[in-house]
Amino acid sequence: MKVLITGATGYVGRRIVKKLSESFDDISVLTLNRDVVKAESLLPYSICKHVSISEMEKEIPIFKPDICIHLATLSTSRNDDDIIDPMIEANITFGVKLLSALSKLDSFSLFINTGSFAEFRCGSENGFDDAYLYTATKSAFRHFVDYYSHLRGFKYINVVPYTIYGGNDTAKKLMDYMMESISSINPVKMSPGNQILDFIHVDDVVDFYINAVKIQEKVPLLKNGENFYIGTGIGTKVRDLASLIETKTGKKLNILWGGIDYRPLDVMYAVAPINNNNQIIPWKAKISLEDGLAQLLIKYKLR
Repeated sequence: MKVLITGATGYVGRRIVKKLSESFDDISVLTLNRDVVKAESLLPYSICKHVSISEMEKEIPIFKPDICIHLATLSTSRNDDDIIDPMIEANITFGVKLLSALSKLDSFSLFINTGSFAEFRCGSENGFDDAYLYTATKSAFRHFVDYYSHLRGFKYINVVPYTIYGGNDTAKKLMDYMMESISSINPVKMSPGNQILDFIHVDDVVDFYINAVKIQEKVPLLKNGENFYIGTGIGTKVRDLASLIETKTGKKLNILWGGIDYRPLDVMYAVAPINNNNQIIPWKAKISLEDGLAQLLIKYKLR
């Protein structure tokens, strides 16, 4: 099996590559990168070949992937004029060039696109209603995937992760800021904290992608363009999460609630409708919030 991965050096991507190297005996991985040296350093696996994005049109036909996992994105809360061009380049133009290259291959069968829960500001049942400029580009890109899928006959699915946390990364998530506030002299500014979010551990997210790769022979059974909602199905208010951390650590979080305003179209309720997931790809979150939190407490030497 041959798998092409974009965004392989990112938070989720490098874990997927590591897991692929551990889970398959007969797999080859091609990664597309802005920084090949970084990829070679972070992903030193024998199954991998790391190439520059600029070599995409040459390398993809040589590699002939069966599956593409598309993770690369420019994710930001900014919506100012200066971010528009780089965001469209990263989230649309690059992806369209990738699809164009893949569409020339007879062997290619499945494009695994990665979306965002904030594409569905008012809930997935109400369709697209983007919360941010970033997610508007993600929603727009789906149309290009759909076009090339129909043009060339490959299948695609959309992975919709909810609020990812966990791991020992330097890239900080909401929980990391909460943990660090314990020892912070100055209060950490946060929103009023009334959002209800579905916290999903990064290892569970990776597990979904691995299971998606494993079902190659069942690809024809997939509904084209289907969404897979990657969460626990359980919502937790941000302030309640803070209280849970205080209970587990016995320490007070130094947070200034309301120090940052909500964004104009912020998502206030985002819980994965996991019952809507097609069981052709067998997956369910295994790590509870309490177990994932326990791992973070160890990371921050709070237990």
